Amino acid sequence: MSMHRNGLVAAALTMLLAGCQEGPPPPGSAASAAPEQSVERRVEAALRSNGLTVEQTPNGLRATSSSDRFARCDAVEVGGGDSSSARQFTPPESVSATAIVTFTPSGSGTEATWQTSYSGNYLDRESNEPFERPCEGTGALEDLLQKAVDG
Repeated sequence: MSMHRNGLVAAALTMLLAGCQEGPPPPGSAASAAPEQSVERRVEAALRSNGLTVEQTPNGLRATSSSDRFARCDAVEVGGGDSSSARQFTPPESVSATAIVTFTPSGSGTEATWQTSYSGNYLDRESNEPFERPCEGTGALEDLLQKAVDG
C-alpha cells in the first residue's frame, strides 16, 4: 500500500471512530422554580403530546412509548447453535422506552428526577421464540423531560 493510500485509510478510520464516540450522558434531572403540581402537569402534558402513554405513580409519573424516536435498537445475531452459517441478524420487532419521573419540592421550586430504560423485542425466526434485549436511548426522551421541567 502506498503512503498516500495509508494516509487516506488512517483519515477514514479516524473520521469513522469520531462518529462513534458518545457525547455527554443525557440529563437525569432538572429543577424548576414552579410548584410541584404545576411541574408535574407540564411534564405529563409534554409526554402525552409526544405520544407517550402516561400513568400516575405514588411519587410521580411512569411514561412508555414504542416509538423508535426514543430507542435505538440494533439487529442482533440469533439462531444457528454452533453453526455460524445458520446464524442471522434479526432487527427488533418493536422497541420500548420507559421513563420513571419523580417530583420533589426543593427550596422554592421543584426537582424532577428520572430514570429511563430502553429495550427491543425480537423474534428468533429459527425457534420462533420471542426475546428482549436492552437498547440505547436516542437522548430525545431525556431532552423532552428536561425541556418540560424547564417550562
